[in-house]
Amino acid sequence: MKIKISYDRISRFYDGFFFGVDWFVSKRRKEVLRQAKGVILKVGVGSGSSFKDYPLGKQIIAVDASREMLRLANKKNMVYGGNIELYQADAQNLPFKDETFDTIFTSMVFCTVRNPIRGLQELHRVLKKGGQLLMIEHVKSGNKVVGYMMDKINPLIKRFDNINRETENNLELAGFNVRLEKDLFFDVVKYLVASG
Repeated sequence: MKIKISYDRISRFYDGFFFGVDWFVSKRRKEVLRQAKGVILKVGVGSGSSFKDYPLGKQIIAVDASREMLRLANKKNMVYGGNIELYQADAQNLPFKDETFDTIFTSMVFCTVRNPIRGLQELHRVLKKGGQLLMIEHVKSGNKVVGYMMDKINPLIKRFDNINRETENNLELAGFNVRLEKDLFFDVVKYLVASG
């Protein structure tokens, strides 16, 4: 709930504040989304700045917990060359039936989900058997020095972003099989592919 309120409050500054992160992720997001098949769920759509990277001609459902972020995303949706359905929903409690989606995509989202294992269990529930979860996420570094620094910084920024998530381990705890793990920026930003 606190995260949702925080993102509602910063929504009008979001694109400017996170421009550098979006620029870094954009190219990688385009490459990852080439693998998306069937009905796609995008979790944590934010302001919709990522719409430019989405493949055309796909059926995409996008969710975000913040009403204000969805309002911004709706404006960008009007210029997207396809159809994206937007819903206000928390990753920990998705309003979809079991096995609804062929592909689920997240990008820098699970640092903000209050209970990441619960959120990943929800993704597992709504992903079809044989479907794929594609993630670009920042995680806690395995490097002792970098990991120590992240531990020290994390309490200061935890209101918006938990940088110490162990997403690979959390995926397995939620019932996923991690099929690919690739470092995109040292071992802090990773590309992960998982199946149910």
